Amino acid sequence: MPVLKPNAEFGHCVPPETQYGITTYAPGWENAIKFREGDRATMARVVHIYPRFGPFGPVSKGPFVKKAPYWRTQLTEPKKALMAICAKIKTPEGHGALFFTSPASFATVRAHALHPHRKQHVLTDEDLSYRCVDVGDVRLYLVTYPMPKTPGVIGAWQNPGIGVSIRLAEKLLEDIESLKEVNFEGAGDSPPPTKYLPEGEAHGKLRERITGLIHRAAIDPDQVKAEARDVFLYPTGMAAIFAAHRTLLEYRPGSVVILGIAFHSTVHYLQDSSPQGYKHFGPVDKKDVDEFESWLDAEAASGRDVSYVIAEFPNNPLLASTDINRIRKLSQKHNFVLVLDDTVGSFSNIDILPQSDILISSLTKSFSGYANVMGGSIVLNPLSSHYSALHPLWSKTHHNELFIGDAEVLLSNSEDYLPRTTILNRNAAAMAAHLHAEASKNPGSGVVKVLYPSVLPDYETYKSFLRKPTTELPKPGAGCLLSVDFDSVEAARAFYDRLAFYPGPHLGAHRTLCLAYNTLAFGKDPEEAAFHRSYGILEETVRISAGLEDVQDLLDTLDDALAVAREVKAKLAEGPTTVEAAAGLGVSA
Repeated sequence: MPVLKPNAEFGHCVPPETQYGITTYAPGWENAIKFREGDRATMARVVHIYPRFGPFGPVSKGPFVKKAPYWRTQLTEPKKALMAICAKIKTPEGHGALFFTSPASFATVRAHALHPHRKQHVLTDEDLSYRCVDVGDVRLYLVTYPMPKTPGVIGAWQNPGIGVSIRLAEKLLEDIESLKEVNFEGAGDSPPPTKYLPEGEAHGKLRERITGLIHRAAIDPDQVKAEARDVFLYPTGMAAIFAAHRTLLEYRPGSVVILGIAFHSTVHYLQDSSPQGYKHFGPVDKKDVDEFESWLDAEAASGRDVSYVIAEFPNNPLLASTDINRIRKLSQKHNFVLVLDDTVGSFSNIDILPQSDILISSLTKSFSGYANVMGGSIVLNPLSSHYSALHPLWSKTHHNELFIGDAEVLLSNSEDYLPRTTILNRNAAAMAAHLHAEASKNPGSGVVKVLYPSVLPDYETYKSFLRKPTTELPKPGAGCLLSVDFDSVEAARAFYDRLAFYPGPHLGAHRTLCLAYNTLAFGKDPEEAAFHRSYGILEETVRISAGLEDVQDLLDTLDDALAVAREVKAKLAEGPTTVEAAAGLGVSA
């Protein structure tokens, strides 16, 4: 069978090419580092990017140009809309801007930009200005700032996930001549009331589809009582976490805990925005959950409440499955809210609503499956002891921010969610087994460990939450995501540079993706990297997200890259050499 060959240009999305693409084809370990560092020359080549990562840009007297902007990408629709709006309202030359549909964005941007975690990039109140405009029937909230200060402000776009989507930006461009500025008193602490976005028929059908999936093939149907009214939709998965965080701190003030590793934006957002304390327990095996329980007891003895605990099941990129039954009992003992994120396992495969008070999912990933739209959801568990308080609170505070066009695509894409899940499960499991055998039988490959539920010691924990087999999904599995640990950065880099999948961020797409995820997400700050490394987040790791290709083609493609990793390992064993000389053997043409 043939070794796969990527069919995309650098900086473009995976095929088929579309203006709505949210992946970025960026081959090469070195390019992952350049992305992390915001290298201008690299970013200038980017055409498609996760909308949460990028649609920002400079403002100048001309509507769309500026010399040497930070992170200049090509003109995506959100960026075009933003710059057209800024030109209309004549924001100061040399300033950048972020735009949102939520009035909460003013306080969110300010809190992020002025936070001590920004270190040398911290802003002052004088750096920020706040504007509000109506474009057609959409009200937007803009925050402007000096372009050199972009590194200190851009996380307020990337982490909460509440920015403008590509399809909404298209509508804004269509209606740009209707723009009217909305005057308001005060600074960012008094934003004008919002109009929010209208819902369409697709919103209701999405809620019904998610409810049906939550009930489908449940382990114990009596433990699943969610209805469509318990499903709340968001423009991204991170926007769902943003909303949950704000609402839960209002409901139950206290510290916030991440149990296990979580998506890097979740980690960074919660670090910044938990005023009564933030705690991260990285490992999740029995001994570490024992330590978590001891910490909870000590907090309770000192009169300190825990607001909520959030855990991914399984988590990304370690694919570990913590004992959520035990965590559930601890939540009942200490009265904190338990938030579970099932994005990686996906609610096609696993049934974990009964263990949670709140279930969060990124609909962007395998639910959508085609890497051309974003969305998120929250499901409240009616059997939770917190439900009687949380449902009225959510109903009061939730306002739609998922654009109709995005809801329609999410609905259409997810029609084949279950058949796609069968293929994603099969392909990921086959690659994990293949690489696991390589680690066991061929130490010369440099592979030391494969991270995928079916080959990890805690698989029985994961397996206990699999849904029942059905005609639509005969064999529920462990999802699309796996990671591979190597014995050296050189071997990992050689493997990655040769691997003929689609390198770039995202997971759950129709094409198989790979990423130097740990290096990209957690490698910039040495202190942060050291903390995550202490429980297994290694630089010498490659993350793979299975797509829908032929399984043998995937295995042959892995073997092709493993051969180069073996060459590099052998070269290093011969004697001293430079990293570049050794890893250079693996660079693909």
